[in-house]
Amino acid sequence: MNPTLFDLPWGPANSYGTLILLGVLASMPGCWWDLKARGLASGRHTTGTLFLDLYLYLAAGVIVGGRALFVLTTPEVYLSDPLRAFAPEATGFVFFGSFLGMALALWIYARRRDLAPGVVFDVVATWTPIAHVGGRLGCFMAGCCYGAPTDLPWGVSFPERAIAFEDPAIPHVGAHTVPLHPAQLYEAAGLCALAALLIAARLRRVPPPWRQASWYATGYGVLRLALELVRGDADRRFLIELRIPPLAELLHVPRDQVLALSTSQIVSIVLVAAGVWGLRRTARAERKAPPP
Repeated sequence: MNPTLFDLPWGPANSYGTLILLGVLASMPGCWWDLKARGLASGRHTTGTLFLDLYLYLAAGVIVGGRALFVLTTPEVYLSDPLRAFAPEATGFVFFGSFLGMALALWIYARRRDLAPGVVFDVVATWTPIAHVGGRLGCFMAGCCYGAPTDLPWGVSFPERAIAFEDPAIPHVGAHTVPLHPAQLYEAAGLCALAALLIAARLRRVPPPWRQASWYATGYGVLRLALELVRGDADRRFLIELRIPPLAELLHVPRDQVLALSTSQIVSIVLVAAGVWGLRRTARAERKAPPP
């Protein structure tokens, strides 16, 4: 864990932001190829303009949505100083807020460019996990989105400069936290697997509209549901505080760990339901379609 990834002539490169940027850059070649292979460019919209506009819309949706949901789920931080909601901070973004903002931005983008929304969502869903891997590695380097205390041998102890160290609920041993589940690395590994499955499906053929997006929603929803069981960061909010000591022991987290029902778990359940519904609908449409 190191907040500074490397030093540049004009100053240090922040690990969190740099790894997110590298993840986004890594997703771009695939996204470019997908837009071109699907033949979406027409008239005044070249592949280059579609590609550039797509990432501008995505950037706006990710930033605004992620920040808005963070502020809404931690209102006590901003009620006394509302202008702080607009201030840049080392943390202060929620992925599912970024996800919802991104979805809205994609819908607007598709409508303004006269493109089928399902196709646009499929293109982005196929390559988004690559960018997300960079984000989770950035979280690990910053020490945010950390896991609960654990006695597993691969638990990670974060130093004083990590965000995890600032959480009063996380015990400390000297200048480090107790070992924590490396939830960020778990998610990065799961996203790599999801990316491999989505890319393999896309390379095999052009799936029907909404198929890739439905697989992404189902896969990431299940992954996030599971990961929330071992998350321990203080920013999470719970609709219901459910504790199951026997399950906590199996997960190697404290027996009094709250396992459900967090805001992210609620969104994950909705995401899985939407993904399963989309898969069933696209399967029915494919069966009814006339043979080529």
